[in-house]
Amino acid sequence: MDRLGLAILEQELAADAAVMAEAARLAAERLADEHAGRLSACGYELNRLYNVLEKSFERLCAAFENHFEKAGDYHERLLERMSLDLPGIRPRFLPVEYRAPVRELKSFRHFFRHAYDPILRADRLAELVAGASDVSAAFPEWLGRFCAAIRVELEQ
Repeated sequence: MDRLGLAILEQELAADAAVMAEAARLAAERLADEHAGRLSACGYELNRLYNVLEKSFERLCAAFENHFEKAGDYHERLLERMSLDLPGIRPRFLPVEYRAPVRELKSFRHFFRHAYDPILRADRLAELVAGASDVSAAFPEWLGRFCAAIRVELEQ
């Protein structure tokens, strides 16, 4: 990774962070709405938020590890990979304490995408919206910490 590559990656991930923040905001709005499709609309935004988060993780793998095989339990392995500190390659991106809420969003996304006749519960969606809000609010902090660590390595 060089300075130019880092600058590009940082801008891409900042754009992802903005989409995640918007999706978290809209998920909360949709949940609070009073129309018949509000739960589905909230679920859509949670699904969108996780999709962007996972795309961010894929960007990081591509930038530092060259590839990540999309086979088997890919989604779970990607999440675990982002919480690893890989000396000489890259620092940890996903703080360990955020693995559980990210895993909850991943599980919901799987359910939402694959259920034929999903039953969405407002109480469960409220828990997920809270987790999504926390994750999307923390993402810029993760990005800042990560990029600062890479800059230190580039200066050495």
